[in-house]
Amino acid sequence: MRRALPALVIAAACVAASAQITWTPIFLDGSSQVDLWTQSSTGCACPGGIGEDCACCVRDGACPCGDIAPARCAQCGLEQYCANMCNITIDSRILKTKSGKTFGQIKSPSIEGPGSCSYLLQPDAGQRVEIQLYRLVSVGRFNGSSCVGGWIQLGGATAVKSAGGAAETRLCGANERYSPPVVLFADHGASTLEFRITEKTVRSQFLAFFSFTSLSNTQGVGFHPRGGSRIPHTDCDWLYQDVSCRGPGTCVLASPGYPGLYPPHRRCRYLFATNSVNTRVKIIFTSILLPRNHCATDYLSLRAGSSPSAPLLASLCSERTATLEQPGPNLLLEFNSGPLAPPYDYNGFIAKLEFIDRDDSSLPPPTVVPASPPLAALTHLIQNVDRVAAMESNAVSNEVSANNGGRVGCGATVRGYGAGGARSGHFDTRASGWRSQCAIHLLGAPTDVVQVSLFNYNLRLQSCRSHIEVLEGLHDFGGKERGDRSERGDRAVLRVCGPSVREARDPSGRFLLRQAVTSKGANLTILVRRAATQSVDEEEFVDGAFAFHDELHEGTASPDATCAATHYGLASPKHGGVSAPSHHHIFWNIEERLQCSHRFIPAANQSVTIEIQRLDRMWSAEPTGTVGAAGCRTACGDAGCECRANTPLHYHDHIALVAGDGTHLSCLCGDFKAAWLPVVVRSWTSARLEYSVAHYTYASRGFDYAAAYSFNDDAMCGQRTYTTHSGEIASRNVSVTGSLNEFFYQQCTWVLDSNVERQLFIDISSEQDKSCGSWNITLHEWSGSGAHSDGGLAAAAGELLYTFCARHKNHTYTLPWRLNTVVIRLVALSRQQPLYRIRWRSQVVRANNRLGPPTPVPAASAGTSSPTNDISLIFSLLLWVALLKVV
Repeated sequence: MRRALPALVIAAACVAASAQITWTPIFLDGSSQVDLWTQSSTGCACPGGIGEDCACCVRDGACPCGDIAPARCAQCGLEQYCANMCNITIDSRILKTKSGKTFGQIKSPSIEGPGSCSYLLQPDAGQRVEIQLYRLVSVGRFNGSSCVGGWIQLGGATAVKSAGGAAETRLCGANERYSPPVVLFADHGASTLEFRITEKTVRSQFLAFFSFTSLSNTQGVGFHPRGGSRIPHTDCDWLYQDVSCRGPGTCVLASPGYPGLYPPHRRCRYLFATNSVNTRVKIIFTSILLPRNHCATDYLSLRAGSSPSAPLLASLCSERTATLEQPGPNLLLEFNSGPLAPPYDYNGFIAKLEFIDRDDSSLPPPTVVPASPPLAALTHLIQNVDRVAAMESNAVSNEVSANNGGRVGCGATVRGYGAGGARSGHFDTRASGWRSQCAIHLLGAPTDVVQVSLFNYNLRLQSCRSHIEVLEGLHDFGGKERGDRSERGDRAVLRVCGPSVREARDPSGRFLLRQAVTSKGANLTILVRRAATQSVDEEEFVDGAFAFHDELHEGTASPDATCAATHYGLASPKHGGVSAPSHHHIFWNIEERLQCSHRFIPAANQSVTIEIQRLDRMWSAEPTGTVGAAGCRTACGDAGCECRANTPLHYHDHIALVAGDGTHLSCLCGDFKAAWLPVVVRSWTSARLEYSVAHYTYASRGFDYAAAYSFNDDAMCGQRTYTTHSGEIASRNVSVTGSLNEFFYQQCTWVLDSNVERQLFIDISSEQDKSCGSWNITLHEWSGSGAHSDGGLAAAAGELLYTFCARHKNHTYTLPWRLNTVVIRLVALSRQQPLYRIRWRSQVVRANNRLGPPTPVPAASAGTSSPTNDISLIFSLLLWVALLKVV
């Protein structure tokens, strides 16, 4: 009998290209045996007296096949399959009981294709299935993208996918001997090894070893990820947080199926999330083994953020080892695999993960620093110089500039103005020497307010003996104010009492809702009271971010919103500008949609002009994973610019100009053409500029834009009441910028009111030829219930009486008599300013109304002139005059 090749697996015998592949070593009982269980094919007595010369079996775990195959032995528990090892179940517990082994050999029968065999492998609890394939004979072929004609496949215990299911791990080869073997792992319980031939062959066969390995084995064989948590409803995505990876080696990650061959056509994502702004992520790849010359399909990529569209930091495809280190708060490692390509001498990657607390001051923070202190700031500094000097002399403050990394600790005084001022930054009480009472002073210009956001804190002492206070104003706790808790309590805008613990993220890795405050004045103090002694493991601390907001130029900050400001026409500068908030450190813990708004409220005699002057390319983050700007496009017409997308707008970066009532005046998204700028909207009502980033991260901060605004003094539109019996309202020309995309938005309301009964005639005319959608004038009955609501006169408009469009040219509308009050409304959104003239006149009735009424109420077609109405009017007047003479 021809002896089989030795099946001894020794790692040192591997070729150089496969030196990193590991597997379960399956040893033989001797160096010259026939196979795994047969010592020799003859020389031993046959069981049961069936013959005198049978196979000699390995002493440990082997049983003779008997008269089925006298020249062979098999693993105890599988001896019934000696003649035909096909369509069988291999149970780990049964094998362990009968042979004492949890590994063995599969030798398929020789199939004349087409044909198939399947092997159900049932592991015990806490075990994974391992297959070591070392011989293929006429088992299909690789056509460059997949196996055709036949394959070996390891998958779940349920029905195996059809030939079109390319996501499964399939191997093929005409005549292959693998040394070392090709290793496959399955972690999903019971698994099926399928051997299938779909074309005509003379002899098709495979030889393999199987093993049930322990999931708890974390060294090489039977690897299982450590320290992370699998993301629900995903195939191979994992989350690793710094709170779960405290020590070196506590977190390990690897490609699926490691150390075996990974499945094809997979995209596995590993999200690394930090809870502190000072934590960096270090990824140490101890082994990377990917197929040669397949960098387009099999590679690793690291991105700054949690989205696949985040900026790319590094890409790896052939390195044996590598180390990457980057700051948080989020990093995304993505493993991509293409089709499984021979010679199957690769197995993916394995890496250790470390979270390092490091204050890297070599990188300047993204702060906004004024070129020079404004006059108001200098005045403010003079007024506070004595107090600040006293605080510094007491050694309770150290100056912080924009060049020290932006991280401040106990005793720091941060100035938000001047050549060295920092407009935003991070604070952490652990950044300086420990003291039981820690104060951080934030000193702004007179027009500033201070915004503070708390990320993490730990307070241990009971009954509020440990606490955090955020106080209005500057407080010298080295002096008398230290013990004045009643005064501090009056000025506290936030107080957190111990024991209390806060982490920036929840267990699923999502950032918690922000805990933030905004001061009323220009100065703020953060005070932390702690225990007298501390150890490193139980240190009490607080960390977070601050920002100075100039309400004169940046608008009045909204304390209840993440990013919102209001500009009032009577209080704000006549002219100003706004831009994207990319510099804000207080947005560090935002990992979702970010929407910022600037609301502009003109006074009664004003309009506001908003001009988008500069705009970067915008992106889409659609749920299907589409990356790029093609998901949303901008179309501009006579009624403004419009964002057009097949999915909801919040999935797309965009910037919009919106009226106070929610009407979209203009919206820009996608790859907007710079030649279309500027986009200008002039509004006689309140309007807001909305900046929306579909997926904001601190590392990838969305797109940039710049816009200018101006409040214009004009009284041509508003909410006015007229009590005269006749009059005229006419449009007036206003200045224009000449931009291609300049739009006018008006919502004007006029009330014609009289305290006596009258017949009212309203003449409306226009020389323009515009559609009703461009602009129109409507007449409404008076609804007294809405007169005192927040909507003002506009809310008093009742039932619609008539609509005038510019293309009507002119029209006279006659109101029913005794309708003493009527509301006139103009609504316009157009590239051209509406041109119109409204005149009214009334006929006052002074006679006894019981003697005869004036003109009756017009019919359903009221407002249309007809001979019948004219005759009725003349007849009524004659009758009225006759009755007066009789009286």
